[in-house]
Amino acid sequence: MKRNICKLFAIFTYIYICLFISSLANATEHNLLPRFPEIVIEKEYSQYFKVKDCQAKAIIEGDHASTDLKAVLANISDKDISSSIKFRILYPMNINNINIKINNKPFKYDPEQPRYSFSLKPNEEIKLEMKADVSILYSIDAVRKSIKKMEEEEKSGGVIDVKKSAKSKGQDLANSFLRFFKSNDRYGKRFQIGPLVSKWGLFPVDFEKISLEIKTPENFTIITSYENIWQDVTKNKKVYTYKTTDTDNYNDAIFLPQSDKEEQLATMEVLKSERFKK
Repeated sequence: MKRNICKLFAIFTYIYICLFISSLANATEHNLLPRFPEIVIEKEYSQYFKVKDCQAKAIIEGDHASTDLKAVLANISDKDISSSIKFRILYPMNINNINIKINNKPFKYDPEQPRYSFSLKPNEEIKLEMKADVSILYSIDAVRKSIKKMEEEEKSGGVIDVKKSAKSKGQDLANSFLRFFKSNDRYGKRFQIGPLVSKWGLFPVDFEKISLEIKTPENFTIITSYENIWQDVTKNKKVYTYKTTDTDNYNDAIFLPQSDKEEQLATMEVLKSERFKK
């Protein structure tokens, strides 16, 4: 009896791990989009945490965004928790100019080990601050070339099988993307907000309060499914300022040149199609 229970437990554990890995694979190419630096919680359940307050600002100029993220993270569970956070910064312009503080004390950022371990008692808080300049340059051709390659190989019955798992397809697309990204492509500019604070970059953490402010050049626009939350938009000296205090629907926003909007929307539709979810 015990042996059978152990076998069932092992099977369910295996299935869970496979599903988790698949979800990571599906997220791979989306995570390559230039975005706001993030605070990633690595241990304990996401529902044990709440962001009591978050203030995030970004100024998009030239080929980079100057970002400033402040978050107060609290343990809202009824037990002591021990966890770690990873400071996730894609495409930093200068490692030496990354400024991080934890509870108002400087923390030296190390790209090889960008983690900090901490413990919180019930209702205890930790204050996190991160400033970084990140590149927003994005290969417009890379994803499309990867998709075209996959389509051609599927039609010819070649290396990529139509029935491949989500994990395999996600990894193939990511590898192809990275390979093409290094080639001589057309480059545009993209800047996505992303989750800011999350568990593993996948599971959301509740926000009690947030204040977001994004400044862009006048030729930029926004792609989002929640345009109504970005109603506070002003223009001053050829700079647009987007603001929101919505705690739930801010993270899908992508800022980019108006001239690239239709092409980006088309690419996003292809990536969301059922064929690439199989």
